[in-house]
Amino acid sequence: MKLISLNIEGNKHLDDKILSFFAKEKADVLCLQEVFAKDIQTICQSTGLDKYSFVSQAKVTKDNPHLPTNGLWGLCVFAKNLSKTRKHYYNGNANQIPEFFAYQDPNSMNRCLLTVEIELDGEVYQLGTTHFTWSGEGKVSNLQKEHFTQLKSFLADYPEIIFCGDLNTPRGGQIYDQLAKMYKDNIPSKIDTTIDKDIHKSGKDIRLVTDALFTSPNYQVKKVRVVGGVSDHKAVVAEIKKK
Repeated sequence: MKLISLNIEGNKHLDDKILSFFAKEKADVLCLQEVFAKDIQTICQSTGLDKYSFVSQAKVTKDNPHLPTNGLWGLCVFAKNLSKTRKHYYNGNANQIPEFFAYQDPNSMNRCLLTVEIELDGEVYQLGTTHFTWSGEGKVSNLQKEHFTQLKSFLADYPEIIFCGDLNTPRGGQIYDQLAKMYKDNIPSKIDTTIDKDIHKSGKDIRLVTDALFTSPNYQVKKVRVVGGVSDHKAVVAEIKKK
């Protein structure tokens, strides 16, 4: 199973970078963060991955310095065959969709672990993705610690899992390294950033690995690549099989 995990930053890079990247890579599964609901069918049609599971974290309907006002926005997994979707909220709930960047708060959104089962070539893969709570300058905040306690309890429901996404907290920090004790960290040790300095709005050379690919013992991961030039975060690309 070929997987891509990527924070696509809304639709800023979709037409000129991301869709052509997906066409080139031909992944079996896409785990995407910061997806606008209005762009889901475009991604389905472009990739041929016509099944999807979406969870809205926020609505972007008011002017803000980060994203265009394109409505519902969140996590989405794409594949040709997926089932058993579960949505585990560790902040907020499905009945209330916050306005993104309300009160200049980058955490004005729901936070959720989205899990699905992917069936491919007779094997079933358990997959989970998230866009974790933000904290500035790579520091671990009390809010992150609180949310991580809840996230861990949800992950514990899955004896075997492929867990990926934008963690907003870096390798070498308390939360990422706890996950690395629970699972195998498949981002190569030589990688020192998953932020693309040429695209990220800060314009800074941020050396932080915040995008993750963790696996439990039943999965074997190979050919891991961290690919720039597609969004403000780099894409994590890997081939995964069951042992």
